[in-house]
Amino acid sequence: MCEWIYAIQKMIDWIDDNAINNPSLEKISKHLGYSPYYCSAQFHRIAGMTLKSYMAGRRLCLATLAVRDTSDRIVDIALEYGFSSQTALTRAFKDTYGCTPAAYRKNPVPIPLSMRKIVVDPSYYIEEGDFTMGNLVLPSYHFEYIPDHKCLAVYHRLPQ
Repeated sequence: MCEWIYAIQKMIDWIDDNAINNPSLEKISKHLGYSPYYCSAQFHRIAGMTLKSYMAGRRLCLATLAVRDTSDRIVDIALEYGFSSQTALTRAFKDTYGCTPAAYRKNPVPIPLSMRKIVVDPSYYIEEGDFTMGNLVLPSYHFEYIPDHKCLAVYHRLPQ
């Protein structure tokens, strides 16, 4: 089980590094050294979503960031991130976020992006017994109310 968790995390990392190239299941499985069916089944079992939906979400996320952060034409962004046309990007954008890429570019409001998935958890290391948690630093949260402002800060204080 632990071997597949590492393999799925490696697959996720490879997908994120090659998302622009629109990697196929065959390329991903060849990279890992397993059959395409087995990779797809294990990804779904461990990550909780299909490989196809994860890749589509990541491509749309990267295209959304490009729409927001660049002044490139939307058709160029669509083709760069593996969409067949500007219409395909617009359809996916509208289905997911409720607006078109052009409307989002004019008014970039916060939207829920498909973030990179992390399946490797420190608890897997603890079960195997090959990892010590002695150097793990837990984050501390501090909320402050400042009139007319909303602020969330994450502090990392070193042990004294």
